[in-house]
Amino acid sequence: MHSLQAPLSALALVSAFFHLGCSSSGGGMTLTSPSFQAGQPMPAEFTCSAKAFGAGTSPALSWTGAPAGTQSYAILLKDLTIESGMSAGDMDPEHPFHWTIFNIPAAVTSLAATLPSGLNPIPGATQQNGGPPFLTQGTYGYFGPCPNLGAAGLGAAVEVHEDVFILYAFSDAALAAPAYYPGAGADPLNPVRQLANFFESHPSLLAKAELRFTSDAKPATCVGFPNPPFTCAVP
Repeated sequence: MHSLQAPLSALALVSAFFHLGCSSSGGGMTLTSPSFQAGQPMPAEFTCSAKAFGAGTSPALSWTGAPAGTQSYAILLKDLTIESGMSAGDMDPEHPFHWTIFNIPAAVTSLAATLPSGLNPIPGATQQNGGPPFLTQGTYGYFGPCPNLGAAGLGAAVEVHEDVFILYAFSDAALAAPAYYPGAGADPLNPVRQLANFFESHPSLLAKAELRFTSDAKPATCVGFPNPPFTCAVP
């Protein structure tokens, strides 16, 4: 019995580690944050909670253990609940992808909280906002978790979503991102989704690490939405 219990205990520990959201596929690279705990709710200041839809400031992030040969990093924020089809209030495949910053130089191993909202918030790096097209055009900065727009404007039930920051390590110092394709439909496609696909398939990708958390944020206002059908508070 003892020989069976030891492997099971080790497996349980590994499972708990991944459930908390700090994982790696690159020989020990890890992503953490002093702003929140892995697997726990994201503090309101980093979400749209009680603010206008799309508001919120970025949390601090830091990472260690990048593999040899790393020349640059990218970070992606996405909503896993929507992506997996588990959200009753939002099934749009464009909506999980909130924000990314890429071409972070290899010498940089942390991002301070409250990054500037411009296209290049730190030297060498580029960021892109994945907000829907009704947000202000030309906005590049952080677009934090905001899973309960429907609860704010359409009377939908409040949901708790699982979200993730993904850290990518690349052997290329500068990724040449493809030109944005807005699509042929009435609603433009999400540029962050296109960048996420670009990262995942890039030949210089060396490793990834994840930092998962939850959010039940609900905005106080729905700037840019017609009223009706939305009945959010007026700013």
